[in-house]
Amino acid sequence: MESTFWSLAVVFTAVMLAPPLSQLSKRLLPVPMPVCEMVLGIIIGPEVLNLVRPDLNEAGDNLIHLMGRMGLAAIIFIAGYEFDYPNMKRKQVAWASGGWLISLTLAVAAGIGVAFAANAGGLDLQGDGGQTLIVSGAFIGIALTSTALSTAMPALRDANELGTPFGRAIVAAGTVGQLAPLLAISILFGGQAWYWAALALLGLGVLMTLALWVAQRGLPRCMRSLIKATMHSSGNFAVRLVVFVTAVLVALSAEVFGVHMLVGAFAAGALMRQLLNGIDVEDRELTERKFQGVAFGLLTPLFFISTGMSFELRELFAQPMALALIPVFILIMIFARGLPGSLVLPAHASLRDRFSAMLWTSVGLAVIVVVADVAVDQGALSPVMNSAMVGAGMISMLTFPTFALAIRRKTADPLPGS
Repeated sequence: MESTFWSLAVVFTAVMLAPPLSQLSKRLLPVPMPVCEMVLGIIIGPEVLNLVRPDLNEAGDNLIHLMGRMGLAAIIFIAGYEFDYPNMKRKQVAWASGGWLISLTLAVAAGIGVAFAANAGGLDLQGDGGQTLIVSGAFIGIALTSTALSTAMPALRDANELGTPFGRAIVAAGTVGQLAPLLAISILFGGQAWYWAALALLGLGVLMTLALWVAQRGLPRCMRSLIKATMHSSGNFAVRLVVFVTAVLVALSAEVFGVHMLVGAFAAGALMRQLLNGIDVEDRELTERKFQGVAFGLLTPLFFISTGMSFELRELFAQPMALALIPVFILIMIFARGLPGSLVLPAHASLRDRFSAMLWTSVGLAVIVVVADVAVDQGALSPVMNSAMVGAGMISMLTFPTFALAIRRKTADPLPGS
């Protein structure tokens, strides 16, 4: 029991230290909060100080892992919440989806090439699941087509880009880039025949479309009154409603439809956005601040810290070829994901805007972690390959938004044709 309390104390110390360290880093190189949290996880984990071990047999670490999974669900929920589909241009969503399909083709081809090259070079590429190199390469490619919309969005918001035509285009591309890889692994590697998985996904999509259509009418008057009455009390019905809807849709997607639980978390965010649009603006904004406070103040830090604790730092440096793959993965993210991702911009967008969009849509972290973890669980990738991919995601999160903002600041004019 003492070990449990010690583990929790160390982890929450890291949660507390992340914001001041991230703030201090702005004097030299701005370090995004997720990267800071992952580095702290590496430091307190077995690779450096060995204060906490990611051993799921220990009660404390089990709790940390579970809360980290809840943090991941919170990240995807917020991505779904930002997906304001009634006000999003259908053309943008179509171009974002088409761009992602091009990304998938390019990234999977590159991933398979990397898998064969790494295997020929003697790298410990695969786990013990008996998967083929093609499957390993497919996992690599799918992971690198993701866009870390939820973790990049604070930078867009701070730069006052979120409400601009450029920002809305990036949100459209990021939404597809965060959801589509989850759908892909659910269909291809969900443990059932792909056509049954596709049918289940179609059924879930039809159900969610109907739910969103109904939700556009808003909450019943009695529920709106209850939200207002409990907004400043311990009742907090609005926050409880968010948690309830998320839990139900996560369970429904995973247990009934057999797709990844994060698809349900995304659907919950989109549904709550429509339901809360009908309440008073002040109450809606307060509700958003409350669940974002729980998400960003507690749950998502635990996800990134627990991910850092599992990071195979020493093994990565012990295998130079795995370390050398990090820049290769970054290049795949830029050219296979970023280049097609920039198609979401209007045809006459400036070259600077396209370069900026390439970097924004190339940022990847949370979904890379998810896909890489699934690949390790299925024996398609080794833990060191997982760490190489996550390392590439960390570097993209550390550098791409800064460069993207610097390029975009040079462009004062609105997007042509927007």
